[in-house]
Amino acid sequence: MSRIKASVIGLGIMGQQHAEALSLNSEVEVVAVADIRAQIAEDLGARVGAKPYADYGDMLRAHSPDLVVVTTPDPIHMEPVLAAVESGATTILQEKPFATTVADATKMYEAVERKGVDLYINFANRAGELDMATNYVLREGLIGDVVYGEMRLDDNISVPTEMWGERTREWAGSSSVAHFLLSHVVDLLRWHLRPAEVTEVYAVSQRKVLGYTPDVYDAFLTFDSGTKIRVKSEWIKHIDSLVESYQEFSGSEGTVIYNRRPGFGAQPGWRANLSTAVDLGSADAYREILAQRGISVAVRAHRPELSSGRLTAGGGETRVALEQEGTLSPTGMPLVDHIIKAIREGTPEPSSWKGNGPLPGHIDGLRQTQVVAAIIESAEKGEPVSI
Repeated sequence: MSRIKASVIGLGIMGQQHAEALSLNSEVEVVAVADIRAQIAEDLGARVGAKPYADYGDMLRAHSPDLVVVTTPDPIHMEPVLAAVESGATTILQEKPFATTVADATKMYEAVERKGVDLYINFANRAGELDMATNYVLREGLIGDVVYGEMRLDDNISVPTEMWGERTREWAGSSSVAHFLLSHVVDLLRWHLRPAEVTEVYAVSQRKVLGYTPDVYDAFLTFDSGTKIRVKSEWIKHIDSLVESYQEFSGSEGTVIYNRRPGFGAQPGWRANLSTAVDLGSADAYREILAQRGISVAVRAHRPELSSGRLTAGGGETRVALEQEGTLSPTGMPLVDHIIKAIREGTPEPSSWKGNGPLPGHIDGLRQTQVVAAIIESAEKGEPVSI
């Protein structure tokens, strides 16, 4: 079977990563790359064996690729996506967020629906091993009904001030930390809690440090299932790492905590304290299922010490947990690898992704955009916004 012919539009940090990763995939041939900065396109084209273009319209007309990858800056996804749809490409892969306005998202969604194009979004966190473990635990009801949760995803202040060189201020100012980070968070929540959807948002923000873009958004999301989740992202932290990330889900019978990228002095880790209805034998069966999906966790039997100094809350009965085992060493672009499998197999849930639901597509992009737009609107109005 011939290789998938791919072209990449937008050769910033992520565009170059996509082109280089795809060039190493035996299923793919990167035939062309495009960027308004001609020299960037020429340099990358030479590295990956692709023809460079300064105009993506010329590129699409010349090559009619099977797969078009769109990695332009956040606010300008719509035009290249629509051009790719009209070019006859059968599949589009684009970076998050889907769009920065509901109007753009709707036009993209409608174009994809009208032409029957497969569009996938690189919500990369879905392919994280312990994000998949969290998804499995929540969807199997191993902590009961999810009642409340908290997700924080923060960036170092160098991201909106230095990451894109001399273009940084313009780039960050045309997007926001809500689009850049909360798009990831909202997608993960919709994936974990599906088919539940967000029905109301209440958010606050501030603009005291950067000026040209909001510093932080902090919001409560209410789902039609009754679940309430607090989500928060800022990109003004003076921290030792580029990113800090924390997730917690409180169920009616247990809790999942994932300290994904902790702050200074803290240790990363993942643990699901399971319902008392789950015994050691059942927990080991769940562990084995996760192992078959390439996710390494261990079964723990432990007895919590529910005390602090002289204060005690009683309890202390033996509980069963699943816990991260070993050190994670993420490499490559794992979600993109699943998307290539999806193209080959002609299904949004390829064999490599079985049990995880469809890969993120244009409906997920539209919903993600609607929720993030509601967060921004609520913060500006100072009142809840219904979706």
